[in-house]
Amino acid sequence: MAKPPVEITTQASMEEAADLFRSAMRVSWWNENITGAGTTFEQPRGSVFDQLHQDRPDFAVMALLGGRGAEIQKSAVHMYMWDRGAHREIALGVGRNLGSFGIKANRKIRRFVDALSDVDPSLEFTGI
Repeated sequence: MAKPPVEITTQASMEEAADLFRSAMRVSWWNENITGAGTTFEQPRGSVFDQLHQDRPDFAVMALLGGRGAEIQKSAVHMYMWDRGAHREIALGVGRNLGSFGIKANRKIRRFVDALSDVDPSLEFTGI
């Protein structure tokens, strides 16, 4: 059974949340520059959210967490964000390949939630 998404409500701006997500998903300098096992960011290739035409996310990104060149070891963190005026709603989910347990992805999500709560102490979240 798939793990339910992490759902966040925050007053941080979309730009702040996106920047914190990018920073939280990064791996160490050594892995990015020496081993080539860095994080890449892409637009998600379709999702269940595509069926919700009346409430499509305002921003979506997928962070592919490096597996040292082995596709089977990579995992991904998907972020979908809606701007609701006074607050933003964010949904985070983990996708993983056969050889990945998603442990790194879950740690990265926790890092993102912690960083976002430093910016917005009123942040509320579920799913962790």
